[in-house]
Amino acid sequence: MSKLENVPNLNNPEPNPNESATEVNVNATKKLEGELTPEELEKLKIEEEQKQELKKPELSSEEQLKNLKDEMESLQQETMKLTKSIDETKTKLNKIREELGLPPTEKEPPSTFSEKDKLEKLREKQEALEKQKKELINQQEKERFIREEKEKILQEKLDELFKEFEGLDPRDLESIFKSGKTSEGQNVESKSMGSLNPEMAQSLAKAFKEGVKLLSEILESLPELLKKFDEDLTKEAMERVDKKLEEEKAKMEEEQKKEEKPEEPKPEEKPKAPEGEVPPAEVKPELNPIEGGNIESPKA
Repeated sequence: MSKLENVPNLNNPEPNPNESATEVNVNATKKLEGELTPEELEKLKIEEEQKQELKKPELSSEEQLKNLKDEMESLQQETMKLTKSIDETKTKLNKIREELGLPPTEKEPPSTFSEKDKLEKLREKQEALEKQKKELINQQEKERFIREEKEKILQEKLDELFKEFEGLDPRDLESIFKSGKTSEGQNVESKSMGSLNPEMAQSLAKAFKEGVKLLSEILESLPELLKKFDEDLTKEAMERVDKKLEEEKAKMEEEQKKEEKPEEPKPEEKPKAPEGEVPPAEVKPELNPIEGGNIESPKA
């Protein structure tokens, strides 16, 4: 056996079985960091942060709004603290100038430049958060409109279904009430609600027979009703809400244009003369003879 056979290959080292996959990734990243440019490292860092962000559970709009408010409050406190620090520095500087017999100055002291930059960045961040908050509130409003519209559409469908029940043969209605199927053993087919499974058809027939027609009351005993039609209801409700929002937006823009447009001055109305009198503008002046002389007749 050659002596070289037991010498480990330094160019292709075998993986350590005791080394975990995480350690391998960390070591690979460390190796990369030594070879990457600062821009590439920054990009790698951003990608990693985005991956971590995707792993976080999705927050509801209420939770997002609460987090935004907390962050804005924290920024506000930091802004107030920086503003106070800058004002105190200015006050101290003017006090020193006063002691030296110099007039106070409104110029920013160089020692506050760093704080002023921080303050500007904080304000920019506050503006961005304020915009985000406004968008989130608008989104919440839209979601509320959609929920209300979905319930309205479902109520309309129920009203139509109950009209269909009214027109059914008493034998069919009794069969649906008892078994959830028609007298011929078929599932109920509704024009407004499509095909209904026996359990749902039976529950709705009972509600109809008992005179319970309001959606809120029906959902107490049949909560799955909303889930069954959720997808179709959401689509229709979104279309309705979008249409309403567009109409409201167009109306607001029209009103705004009217407010911005300057009113044209109305032509001045001439005062009406009393009945029987001739307006001054229409009175023809009388021809008077020339004072102090005679009018000569033209010579032939």
